[in-house]
Amino acid sequence: MKRLLQLWPSQIGNQCLVMLAAGTLFGWLAPGQTPWLKPLATVFLQASQIVVMPFLICELIVSFGRLRPGALEVLARRGGLVLLGLWLAGSLVVVGLPQFLPPLVTSEFFNAGIFERTEPANLLTTYLPDNIFGAMAADNFPAVVLFSCLLGILLQTIDERDHLLAPLEVIRQLFGRLNKLVVKLIPYGIFALIAINVASLNGDQFIRMQGFIALCAIAFVLLSIAAALCLLTLTPLSLAAIWRLIKGPLALTASSANLLIALPMLVSNLQEQLPKELALDSGRTVSGRSPDPGTVDEVGDELAPLVSLGYALPTLGQVASLLFIPFAGWYVDRSLEPGATARMLLSGIPASVSGIRAVMRQELLQLGLPIDLLQLVYINSQWLYRFEKVLSLEGLVVLAVLVYARAVGAWRYRPGRALAGVALLLGLTSLLGGATRSALANALQGSYRNDERLLSLTSTDTGPAPRDVQGPQPPQPVNLKAIKARGVLRAGLRSDGLPWAYRNNKGQLVGFDIDLLRKLAADLEVGLQIQEAPMPQLERWLAQGRVDLVAGGIQGSPSRAIQNELSRSYLQVHLALVVPDDKLRTLQPGSGVRRTSPIVLAVRDEELISPDIERRISRYLSQGGPPVRVVIETIPNKAAFFSSAGQQRFDGLLTSAESGASWAVVYPRTSLITPFSNNLNSDLVLLIAGQDASLRRYVNGFLSREQAQGGIETLYNHWILLKD
Repeated sequence: MKRLLQLWPSQIGNQCLVMLAAGTLFGWLAPGQTPWLKPLATVFLQASQIVVMPFLICELIVSFGRLRPGALEVLARRGGLVLLGLWLAGSLVVVGLPQFLPPLVTSEFFNAGIFERTEPANLLTTYLPDNIFGAMAADNFPAVVLFSCLLGILLQTIDERDHLLAPLEVIRQLFGRLNKLVVKLIPYGIFALIAINVASLNGDQFIRMQGFIALCAIAFVLLSIAAALCLLTLTPLSLAAIWRLIKGPLALTASSANLLIALPMLVSNLQEQLPKELALDSGRTVSGRSPDPGTVDEVGDELAPLVSLGYALPTLGQVASLLFIPFAGWYVDRSLEPGATARMLLSGIPASVSGIRAVMRQELLQLGLPIDLLQLVYINSQWLYRFEKVLSLEGLVVLAVLVYARAVGAWRYRPGRALAGVALLLGLTSLLGGATRSALANALQGSYRNDERLLSLTSTDTGPAPRDVQGPQPPQPVNLKAIKARGVLRAGLRSDGLPWAYRNNKGQLVGFDIDLLRKLAADLEVGLQIQEAPMPQLERWLAQGRVDLVAGGIQGSPSRAIQNELSRSYLQVHLALVVPDDKLRTLQPGSGVRRTSPIVLAVRDEELISPDIERRISRYLSQGGPPVRVVIETIPNKAAFFSSAGQQRFDGLLTSAESGASWAVVYPRTSLITPFSNNLNSDLVLLIAGQDASLRRYVNGFLSREQAQGGIETLYNHWILLKD
C-alpha cells in the first residue's frame, strides 16, 4: 500500500492525467458500472460551479482595482491584437477545411427538436442584463465579468479604495483556499466524468458524423500546433514548459467539457509558473535586462482579469466551432462558397458568446439551411463541447503568455521558426485534408441507407399478419355485433400514407396505423382485412358499408366530421413543409430572402385547406416583411410532388412534419422544414362506418387505453422516431 502511495503523482496535473486514462479504461471495460459514478460526478461539478463565480468576481474587482496607472490601456491594446490573431486563425480553418469535403447525399428522420425556437443572440442583453443577480444565477459569465471589471476600474478612481480592497483581498484569499479544496477533488471528478462519457459513446453516431469529426480533428491539430508554434516563436518557452502550464487545466476541461471551472487552476498555474519558466526569478530576460520585481508581481496580478476577459469575449474554440455551419451546408448537398462562409463569420463570431446552439441556429436560418440540422449538434454535443472548450483553453494560454511576456520584457521573435511553422501548417493542411477527402469519398460512397432502414421496418406486432385484399368488397352491416359475428375487421388504408401505412421493401403493408389496427382487431378477437385505395374511393366504400374503418394518417376536420363518424384523436401532428433542397433558401424563415413571386404549395389531403390556411401560411413565410402570396394546389398523390415536374412546379409539399420527415428520407434531395413551429397542429383520427354508437365507443375506449398504457408511444418511437 505504501508502495502504491509513493507511485501516486504529487502534482495535480499529473494526477488528472492518470485519472483521465483510468476513467477511459473503466468506461470502456465496465460501462454497466458507470451509473455508480454519477453522484461523484454531480458533486464535483456542482462544487466547482459554486466556487468559480464568487472567486472570479473578487479576483476581478481586486485585480482591476490595483492595476497600475495606464495598465488597462496596455492590456487592451496588446490583448486585443492577440485576440484578433486568434479569431483570424480560427476563421481560416472554418473557411478552408470544408473545401476538402467530398459530395454527400443524406436526410434525417423526424426529431421533436425541429420545433425548438431560440431567440436570436442579443449581445446587448447578454453583456448588459437588467439584473446582475439574475445573470449570476443564470451563469451569464460575460455579463458578470463586464460588471466586475467595471467595478474594479471605477475603484481605481476612488482615493479610499484601500478600505474596500483590504476586505476584498481577504475574501479573495478565502475563496482561493476554498478553490484549492475543490481542486483536490478534480482527479476523482475527472475519473467519474470520463468513465460515464466513454460508456455512453454510440458507434453508429460516430460513423454517421465522420465527416464533421474528421474536420474537427484536423482543425484541432492545426490550431493546437499553431498555438504552440506561436509561443515557441515569440517567447523563450519550451514545449515541456508549455505542457507544464496547461496539463492540469487541459485534463479538467477535456473530461468535464467545462472551461469555466478550470479557469482558477489556469490562472494559478500561470501566476506561479510563468516567472519560473521565463527565468524571471533568476533576474534574466531575453533582452539581457533585469526585470523590476515589482513589475513582475504587478503583471502577474493582471493575468486573472486578462484571462477572464478573454473568456467572456469570443474564444478560439467558439470561432472554430462555427466549422459546423459549412459542414451543415455540405451535409444537405448545399456546400457554401468560401465567400459565403467568410460573411457568415462576420455575424457568427460576435454571436458565439451566446452559446453553440444559439449561434448555430442563427446561422442556419441566415443561410437558409434546414433548422433540423441542429439535431446533429445535440447528437454530438459531448465531444463537440470538448472540442470547443479545449481550443478555447489553448487560446487563453496564448493570450495570457504573450501579453505577460511582452510586459516583462521576455519577448523574442524568430522569423526562421515562424516561416518553418507556416510551411508546416500548410503542408499538414494539404496532407490531412487530401487524405480526409479521399477516405470520406470511399467510406461514404453508397453509404446513404436511411431510406433502406425506413423501408425495411416490420411490424411491432408478432401476431398473424392481416389479409391484404384487392378491389371493392361486398357491402355488409357495420356495427360491433356484426364485426364480431363475421370474425373480421375490414379496414381501408389511404394510399401514400407513409409512415402510417405503406409497403416495405418486402411488399408488406406496414406502418403506424397498420399496427394500431392489428392491436384493435386482436382486442376485438377478430381477424384483420386491409385494402388500399385513394381517399375519395375509401370514403365511398365507407358510406356503402364495404369497409368498417379507414386509417392511414388521416387528419380530422369539420367537413370530415359531418360526412363520417370520427374516432377520438390518437396522435397530434404538426403541419410542415417538404421542400426541394435548391428552394430551401427562399422558404426558410430568417434567411433574409424576400419572395416577390407567389409560393406554390402542393397538398395531397384537400381537407388541410381551410378558408384561412393560405393567409396563415403567408404570415409565417413572410418573415415579418411584406405579405407574400401563397397558392395551394391539390395533387393526386404525394409521388407527384417528388417527380421532376413536381419539383419544378411546386415550392413545397404541405403535410405533417411526422409524415414529411419520412418522405424526405425516401427522397433525400428534399428537406423537411418547420416554418410554423408547432403552432399549426391537427389530430389523427380513424373514420368509422355506420351509425353504431357501441362501435364508436369501443374504438374510442381502445384508443384511450393505448394512450394511457404507452401503446401509442411505442408505435411513435418505432415508426416516427425509428428509435429501435
